[in-house]
Amino acid sequence: MKCIKVFSPGTIGNIGPGFDVLGLAIKGLGDIVEARKIKSEVKISSIESEYKLSKDPKKNTAGIAASEVLKLLNVKSGVTLKLKKGLPSGSGLGSSAASAAAAAYATNYLYGNKLSKKELILPSTKAEESVSGGFFADNTAPSLLGGATLTRSCLPLDVTKIGSIKELKIIIVTPEKVILTKDARKILPKKVPMKDFVFNMGNSCLITAAFSKDDYKLFARSLNDSVIEPIRAKLIPGFDKVKENAIRAGADGMTISGSGPSVFAITNNMSKARLIEDAMVRTFKQFGVKSTSIITEVDPVGTRLIK
Repeated sequence: MKCIKVFSPGTIGNIGPGFDVLGLAIKGLGDIVEARKIKSEVKISSIESEYKLSKDPKKNTAGIAASEVLKLLNVKSGVTLKLKKGLPSGSGLGSSAASAAAAAYATNYLYGNKLSKKELILPSTKAEESVSGGFFADNTAPSLLGGATLTRSCLPLDVTKIGSIKELKIIIVTPEKVILTKDARKILPKKVPMKDFVFNMGNSCLITAAFSKDDYKLFARSLNDSVIEPIRAKLIPGFDKVKENAIRAGADGMTISGSGPSVFAITNNMSKARLIEDAMVRTFKQFGVKSTSIITEVDPVGTRLIK
């Protein structure tokens, strides 16, 4: 096998109250990695992206993930990668995780496909750690496995795929503002009031039940975050008004995707979804912020080969 192409979907990290624990793969957005074997080392030959990204394999999550997989396989040969970015950096949609997941999967596949998708979460997460400032799998895990995932522990890494919700329509709006994960983590509180901790824990548990039971109504009751959202919302111009108007337009909830600035609202009705999308985009515009938007669904498959 000379060359393969792999697609990894974008993700929504945290899913509201599930900070560093819950994650969700989404359709329609993601990264593509084209990979082939070479005699030694990892190289990134090209990057197709609107943003300037390093082709140094030690500074790019795709290159780092590929190197980590080669170590796990105990392979002395190498791989060269071509990266096509379908996700903007610093958007809160798992951009660095998608690159890592695609490169890890491609490298493993080229060298015998000996590691499972679950086993690829660790090298992918190590790669994302290099740029995010923390070790968490709420983006890499769903990007690889598809659906929604729960990370019980990071050391040792313990991840479970918890399912999908077929009815779920997700309205994602990305304002033209870059928020790096490492910066968004720096502003988080060191201490959390017990009542807020219990509130978030209850909602996170209900989200897990919702995805495991494919129950939209349960999910609609649980997309509430009293710990992280109030802090990170300050980084997103017009957030409170966008949320207010999204719910007024029919959304059953809205919160921040990952570390932001992307936000997402939910419904189970496509006609409502279009109204919600319009309300969110127009509200950002009222605050002088341009944005892009997409109405999407859960990606149940995750990382895969493409023609």
